[in-house]
Amino acid sequence: MDAGTIRLLEFLYPPKSVFRIPVYQRKYEWTEEQVNKYFHDIENIALNAEIEGHFLGTVVFVKSSFPNMGSDYIIIDGQQRITTTFLLLQALYNSIDSENTKSDIKETYFENRNVDEEFKYKLISVEDDRKDFLELLIHDKYDRPSKIHMNYKRLIYLIQHSKATSEQLLNALEKIRIVYIELEQGMREENPQVIFESLNSTGLSLTESDLIRNFLLMNEKPSVQEHLYKNYWLLIEEFLTNSKIPDFIRDYLTMKTDNIPNKNKVYQNFKYYTHKNNLSSEEILRDLLKFSGYYAEMLNPKSDNKIIQNHLMIIVQLKSTVTYPYLLRLFDKYYVEKQISTEQFINILKIINSYLIRRAIVNFPTNALNKVFSSLGKEANKKKDTQSEEGSVVAYLLSRTGSALFPRNEKLKDSVLNEDMYNRNHRLVKLILSQIEIQTHKEIVDFEEVSIEHILPATLTPSWRVELGDNAIDDHKLYKDVLGNLTLTNYNGEMSNRSFSDKISYYKNSNIKITRELCDYDTWNKDSIHNRGLKLYRQIIDLCPIPEEKDNVGTVKEVKSDTYYSVFELLSVTGKKPKALMIDDKEFVVNSWKDTLITYLKWLADFDIEQYLELPKQKSFQKLLSYTDEVLRKSENVLSIYVETNLSAQSIYNYISSLTEFYDMEDDVFIRIDV
Repeated sequence: MDAGTIRLLEFLYPPKSVFRIPVYQRKYEWTEEQVNKYFHDIENIALNAEIEGHFLGTVVFVKSSFPNMGSDYIIIDGQQRITTTFLLLQALYNSIDSENTKSDIKETYFENRNVDEEFKYKLISVEDDRKDFLELLIHDKYDRPSKIHMNYKRLIYLIQHSKATSEQLLNALEKIRIVYIELEQGMREENPQVIFESLNSTGLSLTESDLIRNFLLMNEKPSVQEHLYKNYWLLIEEFLTNSKIPDFIRDYLTMKTDNIPNKNKVYQNFKYYTHKNNLSSEEILRDLLKFSGYYAEMLNPKSDNKIIQNHLMIIVQLKSTVTYPYLLRLFDKYYVEKQISTEQFINILKIINSYLIRRAIVNFPTNALNKVFSSLGKEANKKKDTQSEEGSVVAYLLSRTGSALFPRNEKLKDSVLNEDMYNRNHRLVKLILSQIEIQTHKEIVDFEEVSIEHILPATLTPSWRVELGDNAIDDHKLYKDVLGNLTLTNYNGEMSNRSFSDKISYYKNSNIKITRELCDYDTWNKDSIHNRGLKLYRQIIDLCPIPEEKDNVGTVKEVKSDTYYSVFELLSVTGKKPKALMIDDKEFVVNSWKDTLITYLKWLADFDIEQYLELPKQKSFQKLLSYTDEVLRKSENVLSIYVETNLSAQSIYNYISSLTEFYDMEDDVFIRIDV
């Protein structure tokens, strides 16, 4: 390694040399604000003769040579500053009157003489940037909406409005210095990837996508880099765009490892996975390209099969990204491995959507779904010799308990008839009604164009008080936002507060069947809303079926003696005594429900004391745990936290279940109860 300081223009001076921005680097993307600061630093030097220099920053490079050439500088860090300097030189070239000065700029900093065409121009940027730069340099054209052209125009503007002349600015540029770090090619301890990561940790602020791309390409030869970039990475970017790539990689790793990487550690996990499996850059890129195509279809469904497209669109509208790791695996089994038929593929998507929609309707927490879908593929593979993929998915989802439960019909019905679904999740309301319309009318509803209409208005008007009768105020409060009082319309609310008879005149001409059907009602009151809610509930059952033989899933189990139960089981423990707690395969004998709770909390504290001490801040545990004993009825101190012990057996069992969910230990905690 060699390091030191050098004048920037001296660094760019060597004849027959090129400054190559490798394909793995991100495109030129300096903002107007960054360009302004860069220019004003130089302008300040130009207007103040006493300033002898200014450090622009660091440039890290690897230098190599070619026959009949000077040096090939491969820029590891500093490409944004280098590119902006070339743009400023071009702007000054076009602003200076002296032909001699213009000729010096061109021959010194832009062109190499007597070299192969590939090395004629000193700056070799990534492909799109190179086209824009050469268009500017050779043809003086800068009309594209690219950063290269936009920032060039900005520099021209700044030069024209500067108090310094173009000659003064050029002289000032000659005073700019950089810190250079030259890495020796082939030296293991000077691995560009390691240096690059170190620079990023000190503020280079690259995205996870940048880091992953650089990791895959940086240590390859330039020709191999070009091949991998053009044939794989560029296609992945076209499928997904840079902003989606980190999410894709995270879901890809979850699919491959059955573990969910931390969002802030995707890059580290990706490196570990690649090294552990001894994968070459081309092997992993080939696989990423295949799965990125699936991911693109999941994000923006465009299947030739409209049923598949609709099921995927439901997942998009529900924003159920937790399903993506399993869906990646499922897509591969369907499209490439041909292990499942189209009918099976549709059936699996249908049961997944039934599970998701039912859970959304009954307002079950979504945090339990991460583990469900990260494990689903592994569970299906375990049974591939004895059970079809479809059968495995159905069995797995229907066997979930606790917070991951597949909601049964009784709970679903109660939510449809009684809960305020509009304010809780109006997008879900629109999705359910749209899907019912598709099922009953076979017409595709434009999800983004339709709006939700309150049949009984959100605002209670005098005419509606008459319509509702004596209990108008109470009935309005109870029923205005339930599903039975909501429909879809194409107009923008001009009918929202009209009487029911006025609305009917509009509804009868609607192109939406579920809205036209409202004309079957003579009046609209709580009974009408209840009856329509029942009808919608039956349609939801058809839309989101659950196998009949498993229709009682989630009912409370009868507790048997000397049997271990997951703390996620729906158990009625009132009047029953706990005998033992099994945590991570270790048994703890207990003699009361209070003892069970205290034992579990002590284990959690020992497992992760920092997380344990944060528990009282969680809203769901504030009636159980506190930093003081003033807010609790009867408490006991467990490692600096006060624990409410004046609780029923059922409450303690439910809290143990909630704590287990919070710690993501669904498969690790069991209880044995004496009947």
